[in-house]
Amino acid sequence: MAQIHTGWQQPPARPGGERVWPWLLLGAVQFALAAPMIGIMLAGGLVAGVFGLASPEGSVGTVLGLLLLLLLGPLLGLALPALSLLSPAVRRLNRAALFALHTFGLLVGTAVEYFAWFRPAAG
Repeated sequence: MAQIHTGWQQPPARPGGERVWPWLLLGAVQFALAAPMIGIMLAGGLVAGVFGLASPEGSVGTVLGLLLLLLLGPLLGLALPALSLLSPAVRRLNRAALFALHTFGLLVGTAVEYFAWFRPAAG
């Protein structure tokens, strides 16, 4: 029977078997640190949106602009590590390490926005 070559090749097994639990633990801790800041920003954004729409000068465009500003930090933090996935060599790496990298980006993006913009504005 003839062999069919599909172009897909499974990466070679890593010798010694690598441990993934430290990477998963690191990613979970980073996500746990980012989650309260994201929750506070979402609640603050909801309150600002409701009061902004209730005011006579409020408009939907203003509220959507505020929502975009609130989402920009965490999304940018997630997008920058995602650019590393464009390389096939990076995709073959340890998936748990990539999870830790993405949660680090989320944490940094959220922390920069929270401490530099949201916290001073909220008082």
